[in-house]
Amino acid sequence: MREVRPRPRKAYLDIETLPGEVGEVDWGHVGELAVPGGHRPLWVFVLQLSYSRAVFAELVLSLDSSSLRRSLLRAAAHFGGSPRAWLFDNAKTVVVERHGSRVRYHERLVELASQLHVELRVCDPGAPQQKGGVERSIRYLKGRFFSARHIHSVEQGNVQLHQFLDEIALERPHPRLPGCTVAEVLQQERRRLLPLPDPLPPVEDVRPVAVDAKAFVHLDTNRYSVPTDHASGTLTLVADDIVMRLLDGDHEVACHPRCWGRKQVLEQHEHRQQLIAEKRGARDAKGRDRLRVEVPAIDQLLDRWLERNHNMGSRVASTLRLLDAYGAAVLRAAIDEMVERDLVDIGAMAVLCERHRKRRGTTAVPAFDLAPHVPERDVVPHDLGGYDE
Repeated sequence: MREVRPRPRKAYLDIETLPGEVGEVDWGHVGELAVPGGHRPLWVFVLQLSYSRAVFAELVLSLDSSSLRRSLLRAAAHFGGSPRAWLFDNAKTVVVERHGSRVRYHERLVELASQLHVELRVCDPGAPQQKGGVERSIRYLKGRFFSARHIHSVEQGNVQLHQFLDEIALERPHPRLPGCTVAEVLQQERRRLLPLPDPLPPVEDVRPVAVDAKAFVHLDTNRYSVPTDHASGTLTLVADDIVMRLLDGDHEVACHPRCWGRKQVLEQHEHRQQLIAEKRGARDAKGRDRLRVEVPAIDQLLDRWLERNHNMGSRVASTLRLLDAYGAAVLRAAIDEMVERDLVDIGAMAVLCERHRKRRGTTAVPAFDLAPHVPERDVVPHDLGGYDE
């Protein structure tokens, strides 16, 4: 095999960077996390300062451009400054297009780099050894921290990870400076880092989002409720990895905790109650209009129900069922008698309807709904004498 496929001879250039010059960035896959509705891959974001070998790392559930921007800014805040360059591989969230040495970076990454005055660099395709420091840090974390450790939430995992970085990773010996720890070299490098702007630039995901006809917006397979008066409209979404807000101009119309599950519905109680109240109000108003046309005296009865705090929706619905069963003429006579005798009970209305029906000699239609599988309404009467036996 050595004769057929000889090993290529290739020499690598060993480069040592200056303090505060380069920060190497990469991700590592460290397992899966159970979330409502399924599982999500769990990643660790790692930024290593090339000179001191100090590492910032955090667990993330997304590798999109918004997640990258958040992690880069948190790394800068952790170290108290930014290196003069970030070194990436050719991930899609970093490189939009590349032709040889010409690279077009993601516009949101360029925006953050310009605000922090950081240069963007990428490795050559297929050359991960150009950022070998962060590759070794990921192997170090997988072997020393993630091995045989159960992560049941991102918050719990990040607390333990940051504790490991502060208490163990910083105290390891520096590979190039004998007698010095990584923490001691980091103190020297911090003086060479670029100062951060005050305040820090925002890194939320901001974009327009459509509201569907059911007053929900969709984000990452999940649905979030908004007030019903924004249904079928457009709002501005402002989201990070903790909170998702929805704005109408400068006014906040809804705020939800960010959900990392799959196909979940996050509905606030007041949004659903508003929709139910609107639907009930529309239905009640339509029923009242019909009663006012068929039975003019109903307004006096409605006023009495309202004064005595009765449930208007159920009273109107019951009156409509009696209207369908007995007809307008019988119901008008019954309600006139109720108004005259100062009666308000629905049971009394039903008794009076039956009494006036018998006086008129009409037949009432039973007011009930049949299930879709019932083929007909006719009931065949039979002799009941057999029950006596």
